[in-house]
Amino acid sequence: MEFVSPYQLFYNYNYAITRKQYWRVVTTFLYLGRLSLDWMLSVFFIVRNWRDLEEGSYLTRPADFAWMLMLMCAVLLAVSPYMGTLFLGNLLVTALTYVWSRHYSYMFLNIMGLFTISASYFPWCMIGFSLLVENRWPFPELVAIGVGHLFWFLSEEWPRRAESGGVQVLRAPKFLCRIMNQDTDEQRRGGFEESEDEAVVEDDEEIESEIADNPREAVDSDIGNELLHQRAPYTRETD
Repeated sequence: MEFVSPYQLFYNYNYAITRKQYWRVVTTFLYLGRLSLDWMLSVFFIVRNWRDLEEGSYLTRPADFAWMLMLMCAVLLAVSPYMGTLFLGNLLVTALTYVWSRHYSYMFLNIMGLFTISASYFPWCMIGFSLLVENRWPFPELVAIGVGHLFWFLSEEWPRRAESGGVQVLRAPKFLCRIMNQDTDEQRRGGFEESEDEAVVEDDEEIESEIADNPREAVDSDIGNELLHQRAPYTRETD
């Protein structure tokens, strides 16, 4: 018994914006099709990939992960009229699977007990499977892989390149970081500078303690000479 018809869930600009049926912007990503093998595989990929990314690469960056998902959905919504796709849930799964495959490219997957491939090739294996089973050119899936590659490149690869200047394009906004308890860039830099200051103070206290315990040995040692040299401008020679 269907309480909600799929026709009430798909995304269409005229329905969603012009007729103010705004829920379609969200429900188009929630509908994965009718109960079938493809539906179960999509749910499995969502659970596995989201868990691996949340507990792995994005363990300390939950806001960045949520922000990436939001931007992925926005891009898929923007290009959906050109793909002729009404439901975008499976395409979001494909894009997220691509991001997962790049983070876990060192893993190997056994495909239906027939052959083993690297995780980096798994999204392309999914496209080949769609091509064989559905007998159609998987243009929407290719677009989803392109979206996934774009976000993986901007979030992981681009900041590591010298020409980027260390700028992270997809850093989550501050309000989202506060909501999800993620440190902002300012907090990271402040914590680093504070730890450096604390380390300097601890070193000075250790040197002073060593000189107080063994004044003669400390003067003869390199540590004592260095400390005395630092204090030289503030001491006055006596006859």
